[in-house]
Amino acid sequence: MEARDASGAFYPLPERAADWPGAGPEALLHHLCADLLAHTPNGLLGDDAAMVAIERVGRVP
Repeated sequence: MEARDASGAFYPLPERAADWPGAGPEALLHHLCADLLAHTPNGLLGDDAAMVAIERVGRVP
């Protein structure tokens, strides 16, 4: 994501996603969307944004 705050700093997606303590991909996307809009001036994006979250279910051999 390239959303910037008022000072021009990019949205720190890896840090924000890694610090999220919740559970489930849908909740993660809702959290990141709200956090992203809070990061940008006036809560607006200057372009489109798309997010996908995948949850691994079950055991991988």
